[in-house]
Amino acid sequence: MLKKILVLLLVILMVVPAIVSCGDSGEEPKNTINYDTEAGGEDEETEEDPLIAEIDEHMGELSTLFSFKGETFTWIGPNGWEAPEKDEETGDAVDDAMYFRQREIEDAFGLDWVNNKAEMVGVEDGASPAIELIKQDVMAGTGAYDAGYGFNMHTQVLLINDCLMNLTDFTNVDLDREWWYSGMREYLSIGGELYFLTGPIVSAYYQDTMSIVFNKQVAEDYGIEGLYDLVKDGDWTFDKMLEVASAIPENSSGAGAYRYADADGVSIAIAHGYTLTDFDENGNPFIPDALPQGLVDIADKYSVIFSDDTQSVNLKGRNSGNHENFTEKYGYENMQDMFADGKVLFLFIPTDEAAYLRQQDVNFGFLPVPKGSDAQEDYISYGAARSAFNVFVPKSANNSQKVDVVLEAMGALGYKYFKSTCYDNMLKSRSVKDIESKEMLDIIFETKKYDIINVVDKGANTSSDGEMVTLFNTVFEESSSGFVSKFFIKSKIVNANIKEILGNIQADINN
Repeated sequence: MLKKILVLLLVILMVVPAIVSCGDSGEEPKNTINYDTEAGGEDEETEEDPLIAEIDEHMGELSTLFSFKGETFTWIGPNGWEAPEKDEETGDAVDDAMYFRQREIEDAFGLDWVNNKAEMVGVEDGASPAIELIKQDVMAGTGAYDAGYGFNMHTQVLLINDCLMNLTDFTNVDLDREWWYSGMREYLSIGGELYFLTGPIVSAYYQDTMSIVFNKQVAEDYGIEGLYDLVKDGDWTFDKMLEVASAIPENSSGAGAYRYADADGVSIAIAHGYTLTDFDENGNPFIPDALPQGLVDIADKYSVIFSDDTQSVNLKGRNSGNHENFTEKYGYENMQDMFADGKVLFLFIPTDEAAYLRQQDVNFGFLPVPKGSDAQEDYISYGAARSAFNVFVPKSANNSQKVDVVLEAMGALGYKYFKSTCYDNMLKSRSVKDIESKEMLDIIFETKKYDIINVVDKGANTSSDGEMVTLFNTVFEESSSGFVSKFFIKSKIVNANIKEILGNIQADINN
């Protein structure tokens, strides 16, 4: 009961300033990131984010220039994932952050926000009612929806059906601001145009980036020290990771700790400096026919450790969906519980899975996925560990200026409310504060990179990974022999899908 009360108090302390900002007092919300010391202890560290003042000033300027009083803004997406559960506080930190952003936008521009939470159907069906509703609205030209959001696969469906507005000419969405993903023009454009946006405008921006967590107790037991310093000194490489993990004996009995668990092929390729898609002279994405030798070498290196069940938890238990065999072999329901129980040193996870880990009795820290070699200048963190959310505008949207302004406000206020909330979810520990893990998260998000492969790579349905992504996610389960020929086959499939997308939006690109 005491822990529940403490959690409630922490939530109240976090959200009350935001509530005040939506009222009549005019007080500004205090966006901070707190680090607990011990369970029941007081917060010792509070870090003010200097960008919040700039965001508040920017919102003041926008609200002075624009008013949409009497109008509505209808936001539609699958299952309400990027919309508040209710038009009121619920006590869930991320959900309430969405609510506070919505309220501030309503107050700033005098409009009424409407959330259309079309339910997501099962994987076996593979469709999303939200996406179907957008398609129908574009065909009918009724303008029922102002903007929408969905997984990469949903974006692809709408692109193929030529349902999305070209956002390049939106004059108020300022992509040079820190609250937008800085690589959108370079990595997520099609023919030099933008048909979807990403960044702090969605809470998933802070929840779906690939990282590594390490078990601090396992590290201590085997005399492993200085991991944070390796990262900060720029020396955290694949070879260094192998060297560090070698302190743990190979585990043939299951009684000791494993060195590694889980991996994400695309994340590792990108972390080592490779993108799967390239762009032609017209700015159109394509998959090269030839796989770079360096990428083959990476696959070989990682397959050695991730196909060896004396070094790593066998990925076939998770990637192939063979859950019963995984549980029978390891005695755990999932890799996170194995990690929490001190059976794994390094666990590759999307950042938001730390929210689950911090509920367990485990002391862990964050690290970025290592560089490919000493020659690589910067860390690179893949921004779609599963499948990132994108924001798009249906062609049928009636008032493009309103949408332009509101999307800019959503991006800025998404940073304001989502970053501190999601960092808190990932960092708060029942046992120890960890300021250095916060520094690691900063590195992870500052080096975040997307690849348009997830949007143009067609899967079996709108709930599954595409051909190329699946290939990369399975290459580490066994030797990479045959990987080159498989890549060649998959590249043909993906390029055919890109051709279909381009054929349907070519008029927009040419105009």
